[in-house]
Amino acid sequence: MKRILTLTFLLIITMWNRNVTVLWLAQLISSMGDAVYQLALIWLILDLTGSPVITGLVAMSAYLPAMLFGLLGGVFADKYNRLTIMHVANISQSLTVMIIPLTLFYGVADAMLIGILAFIRSSFGTMFPPALNAFVPEVVAKDQLSKVNSVIATSSQLAYLIGPAIAGILLGIISLNRLFVFDALSFLAASILLIFVIKPKNRPPQETHATFKQLKSGLRYIIKHRSIGYLIILTILNNIFIMGPAIVGMPIFVKTTLGGTASDFAFVEAGMAGGMLIGSWFMYKSSHRLSNGILLLFALIWDGITYSFFYWIPSVPAAIVMIIVHGMGIPVITISRTSIIQKNTPNEYHGRLFSMVHLAVVGMTAMSSALVGILAAVMSVRYVFLIFGIGAVISGLVGLLSKQIRRLN
Repeated sequence: MKRILTLTFLLIITMWNRNVTVLWLAQLISSMGDAVYQLALIWLILDLTGSPVITGLVAMSAYLPAMLFGLLGGVFADKYNRLTIMHVANISQSLTVMIIPLTLFYGVADAMLIGILAFIRSSFGTMFPPALNAFVPEVVAKDQLSKVNSVIATSSQLAYLIGPAIAGILLGIISLNRLFVFDALSFLAASILLIFVIKPKNRPPQETHATFKQLKSGLRYIIKHRSIGYLIILTILNNIFIMGPAIVGMPIFVKTTLGGTASDFAFVEAGMAGGMLIGSWFMYKSSHRLSNGILLLFALIWDGITYSFFYWIPSVPAAIVMIIVHGMGIPVITISRTSIIQKNTPNEYHGRLFSMVHLAVVGMTAMSSALVGILAAVMSVRYVFLIFGIGAVISGLVGLLSKQIRRLN
């Protein structure tokens, strides 16, 4: 743990830039809240209902907004001030999530109400990723984007290492509902930090057309530039297989198959983040030597293979080791995909393009979560990991057939 923290801070010192540092810290704090929230939400629904199906449906409600509003978030990021959008997203999520512990305190919480609040929180959250990813090229030189993306990615990964570990410890001291308060406060703290970002002097031209016309313009762009369109299609295909097992399958696996506790699940989640930090370090050191397209495709295959191995995992300690190995491939996918879009497309389209990626990732998470919940009710979750892992491998192999994706950098 100490070594990982040291490597992370060395990355930041090496790439020191006030805006990068502030964005990193803001992401670290809000992502710690996210990590705690996701753990608390899924475990709360499992405790309230004991149903894998309902748990999957509530998880779907938390990710469904990306399918409904994700593209609008990208349009807003290209039409309005991106930093302001990040503030609005953080504050709105904080206020929404604070309602959950209040419903628990007054004894009115049920799965449907929690699902509605999760839906509202995520609706505000869809605005943040496209605004952040579009803002970074405004304040970072093009030749530094891959490294800066690697640095910023470590904030979320470190948060998902620390957050679940903190949650696992706190659950032995405080009640589950107070973890939601932690999440709400983390968003407020992140928004305060963003005040210290130095705004760029020369911002790219903002779109002034009507919202629907902007949306059509973004869709025409990916039709015309097929390599980016193929990249988004591949993202959709892969996330159908990857996200459901991570969000819904893992807590069910730990609780029902391995007989673990909420604290055990928290430490499994922390193991995932540890592996992701290793993957980000690899990207920081190696992205300039290898094509981002090739890195992306091989990481997709790695993701699937390592998921399949969960079929044979016998215990919580073994699950922690395996999830570390699995997690190493995730930042290779996300960082290479982000860098490809930032480097190969005009900044005035970045909000819409990143909203399409966010739609692909989070939208498919909603569908995949519901599907995993249903399948886990009729078969062992071990088989779910095996089947979905094989599907993820196939999606990576399909991507390798595309010369246009392989040549992207």
